[in-house]
This record gives sequence, C-alpha cells and structure tokens, in this order.
Amino acid sequence: MVVYADMLFLENLLANCFILKLTSVMSGFPSTLWRILLSASVGSLYAVFAVIYQSNPLIASLLVKMLISMLMVLIAFRVRNTTDFLKRWGIMLLVAFMLGGCTYAFSGVLGESMLTYGGLMYISPQGVLKAFLFAAGLCIILVRPIGRILSGKAIREGNIVRVNVILGKRSARFNALIDTGNSLIDPLTGYPVMIVEAESVKDIVPPDVYNFFLSSKVSDGQIKDEINPSWKSRMHLIPFKSIGRENGILAGFRPDAIRVLHGNSFKELRNVIVGICGIKLSNNSRYTALIGPASLANI
Repeated sequence: MVVYADMLFLENLLANCFILKLTSVMSGFPSTLWRILLSASVGSLYAVFAVIYQSNPLIASLLVKMLISMLMVLIAFRVRNTTDFLKRWGIMLLVAFMLGGCTYAFSGVLGESMLTYGGLMYISPQGVLKAFLFAAGLCIILVRPIGRILSGKAIREGNIVRVNVILGKRSARFNALIDTGNSLIDPLTGYPVMIVEAESVKDIVPPDVYNFFLSSKVSDGQIKDEINPSWKSRMHLIPFKSIGRENGILAGFRPDAIRVLHGNSFKELRNVIVGICGIKLSNNSRYTALIGPASLANI
C-alpha cells in the first residue's frame, strides 16, 4: 500500500488538534490555538517518521510513543507541577483511547474495512473516515459529562460561590455565579477570565486604573502610558464577542491570589485573570461576577 507523507501528516494533525481540544474542554485546562497546533504538529511528524522508519523497532516502541505524548502535553498546556502534568496527560490519553476505540467500533458497525500501516490507523476516504466522524461526534457529546465525573466537584453550574481577590495588602470579597457560558480566555497567557463588576474591586485598584477600566480608551486596544508601570505589567486586554458586539475589548488584571470558598475553607485558584465590566451582571445583586468551570479546574 502506498502511503503519502503529506496526507498522513494532515490526517494526524487534524486528529491531534481534535484530541487536544477535547482534552482542554474535558479537563478545564485552557490552551491557545498556536500551542495546540504546535503540539499536534509534533505528534504528526512523529507519525510520518514512524512509518518511514518502521523497520527501526525503537521509533515505534511504546516508550517513544509515551515520550512523544508527554512532549505534546508540555507544548499544548502550561504545566506548573507534576500533578497538573499527570492530569493533562492522563486525560489526553483517555480522549485518544476513546476516539480510537469508538472509531474501531463504528467501522465494524458500518461495515468499513480498517486500514492500518506501520501500527497507525488511517481515516482517509478509502479508509474509515465515516466511522471517525461518528466517533468524533460521540466524543463531543460525552466530553463534558465525563469531565464532570472525573472532576468529582461539588461546585456545579448555577451555584453561587464566595470569592476573595487579593492584591497586595488589600482584598475584595464578592459572590460569583458559576457559568459554563463564560469560556473567555486571555489570548496572551491562555488563562481563563473571571468577569467581575467594576464596583466589586474598586477598593483594591488605584483610581487611575479603575477609571481606565471604565473608560472608552479600553476599546483602543492599548494600555495608556499614564498608567503606573508596575500596574501595566499586571493588566490584560481581552477580546470578546457578544450579542450585538463583534469586536469588544475587556480590560482586566492579574491579582496576587484568588480564593474560592469550597466546603468549609477557601481554595486558591491558579492562573485566572480578573476581567472588569461596567454593567450589572445580576438584576437582584445576588452575585457580581461570572466564573467559568475552567477557572475552577484546579480546586
């Protein structure tokens, strides 16, 4: 059988991007598009070399495959410690096994012949493309329920949690609604964004910064020079889309710490940006912030 390197690379690139994106959604660990593409490209290049040099048993060995998968995780996600790495790696393997297993099962049900070469499965039109598409659809349906089961968290959609934002010696406490609709990500760092009413953090930010957050200057997409340099390094401008607004800009900042009341104690969140909005988020003021599941993944 003739295997074209460009087609093999492209097929693996698309499949790897899909796996990494599902891993991000299932685990609640965000990732940027360029990281996913770079990681998927590494895995795809390995697949090409594994076929070209299939006579070399080392390249196709289980050890090398594990090392490549580990490298893909390190490239795709920001890893701060061993626990975070193992979570991401384990979920990525689970997603890959789930996708491959479902593809194999659907190929049998649909009566399509499985094409393999060099230990790799092909999803080209003459292979198991239809089965792969069915498997991908099933994985998309199952990804969030499985993610909730794996997380084992008591914190659920629609719950209101107590949040403490710490900045230097000051802190602000307010209630936040857990909202799966808030999937906002800072494109520079890949960190999830918690949307907070400006009034809730007014007492912990300098007046000039607070005024900038609420000014029309935010829409210019630049942090003005009059802002204190020590604060400019904390500030982020996050693009977003909403109903009636295609190209909005939300200003935010990176606090020293964010803690969420979970059970009887406060748990610290890592790598979360506080995005400031100038409108009311709740009609009855039960909450003044929206926090997405990705922000709570490390609790």
